[in-house]
Amino acid sequence: MDTTDVLLHWGYVAVMALSAVAILVMARNPKGVPQYKYMIHAFVVIWSGLAYSALALGQGTVAVGGETVYFARYLDWVVSTPLLLLSLVLTGKYTLKLEGSITAGLLGSQIIMILTGLIADLSATENRWFWYIAGCVALLVVFRLMWKELYAKAKIQGPELTAAYKASAVYLSVQWLLYPLVWALGSPGLAVFNPTLTSVLFIILPIVSKSGFAFYNLAKLRALPDHLHQGAANPRTAKEVLHAPVYS
Repeated sequence: MDTTDVLLHWGYVAVMALSAVAILVMARNPKGVPQYKYMIHAFVVIWSGLAYSALALGQGTVAVGGETVYFARYLDWVVSTPLLLLSLVLTGKYTLKLEGSITAGLLGSQIIMILTGLIADLSATENRWFWYIAGCVALLVVFRLMWKELYAKAKIQGPELTAAYKASAVYLSVQWLLYPLVWALGSPGLAVFNPTLTSVLFIILPIVSKSGFAFYNLAKLRALPDHLHQGAANPRTAKEVLHAPVYS
């Protein structure tokens, strides 16, 4: 990598480090939000910063077909994006007990999306578009679960929680639509963007989708009324909520 690329990645690491400190400071005054929410977001930015440190140190890349593949990005994403989805699940089921099927479907599909992207990037032939399309299909499964099954769980908990979930889901949906778009137009795909611009975009997008989402999501939850925070401390099943609603 050239000097500009190295400086860009160190700048990213600095943003992640500052974000981790800020999240942990917020956790000292959680305002009713469970501590695990803060810890998830702290782990996301800490791991992402460590993964990008490899790139800043000249590691985490491999040459394939004369092109540089930044595989450290995928090592970041395969850990951090499932954690972001877990945070979204815990938002959508804020006062509900965590049940397995929706969560497993979301996390499994997200991991498939990331790993097929890595295989696509490592493919030096047209096969990469097969893996790219497979990843896009996995993303569609994620969106289906986010906007149907998980959204339905959020709605039974009342309008305040529904609004917080919807805002958070929109935020992540936009970000996750931009990732495959940048990949397709950037140096791994059609090369409409040169490698430097591709690197810049893959630095800006993770900052917005990781640090930005952490503060946005936590702000939405911190603003919820007390009865929802009490519900989060004593979660119930969806059936219990439907048969004995206390939210309005």
